[in-house]
Amino acid sequence: MNTTNETNQTLTVDVCIVGAGPGGALLSNLLNRQGISTALIERQPHLHKSFRGELLNTDGEAILKKYGLYSTIAERGALPLEEIQYWEDGKIIKTIFPSDEVSHVGIHVPQDHLLEIIVSQSQQQEHTHEHILFNTIMTGILRDKTGKPVGVNVRQNGIPSSIKASVIVGADGRYSAVRKHSGLIPDIRKHGYDLLWARIPAPVGWEPAVRMASMDGQQLALFSQFGGYVQIGWNIPQGSYSKLRELPFTPFVQKLVTAFPCLADSVKAHIQTWSDFVLLSVESSYSETWTQDNIVLIGDAAHTMTPTGAFGLNAALEDADTLAELLTHMAKEQFVSMEPLQELQLLRGDKVKQQLAKQIEMEVSFQQRYESFL
Repeated sequence: MNTTNETNQTLTVDVCIVGAGPGGALLSNLLNRQGISTALIERQPHLHKSFRGELLNTDGEAILKKYGLYSTIAERGALPLEEIQYWEDGKIIKTIFPSDEVSHVGIHVPQDHLLEIIVSQSQQQEHTHEHILFNTIMTGILRDKTGKPVGVNVRQNGIPSSIKASVIVGADGRYSAVRKHSGLIPDIRKHGYDLLWARIPAPVGWEPAVRMASMDGQQLALFSQFGGYVQIGWNIPQGSYSKLRELPFTPFVQKLVTAFPCLADSVKAHIQTWSDFVLLSVESSYSETWTQDNIVLIGDAAHTMTPTGAFGLNAALEDADTLAELLTHMAKEQFVSMEPLQELQLLRGDKVKQQLAKQIEMEVSFQQRYESFL
């Protein structure tokens, strides 16, 4: 793997991508194919990051197939989900199947598998133009004497250095350092709920599906995962977790068992205290401007999505695909003009706004749709 180790020397590339999540990794891969040099920086020391939005939809699947990545990822490990089930009192009350044109309602792909395949394929090129910098934290924008951005300042393995680049891409998530240091301010929206995550082994005979139930008017969603696991997403009122933790744990977790009795043994063995849940503060955001000078945002850095509908991962892949085409054309012109960067938002903005609106609609109407099945 072409990695940059401890150094205080300045690395010079065409494009510096901050954040080696799916969007950043795919963008670096696609640019590398075109002979465009990239620095892909990642604050973690490896690609094995904690990530819970791992569901591909048909949009994300199509992009991976477009670039010959999906078949290798599927061989490494992926799980198509066959149906959506709505449950009440421990029984299925409604089942929704995919359309005839689509064979699944989503595909679970562990992020490790996704990133490993994307990065390894890029690094296996005979002449790779991709530099991957792990354990590297962006500390600011590198500017020339006129104030123009010419790269980023970083701290790799605790050692300060800089990366010069014609274009800087913020692919570093909802708390984007690129967005912060460039002064691009997102419009943040709370959704009235937070989310408790947990992951437990699936019981024997657990079919690959999405399972939904209503608990005290809040949504409870279970997702089958590759490797024989169940991911639990449990909506709770926004800001209620601290008070919730003061209550007895057993009655709370018993609600999960009541909704899905077949999980009783696995829940008993693997969800024993509040610490077995991970809290996600749910919010969405949209940056009215995704670009500034030669800086551009993609994925959650530009438009944070909630887990509802599993749009986030796929939107990041779509952003990367679109931006790669724009940057390829810019490279042919030696990156003389930065105006083409603004086309990313023109090409992607409407769809992203529609998805954000769809999430709100789905969240508001969940209880109504659920009750219609009773």
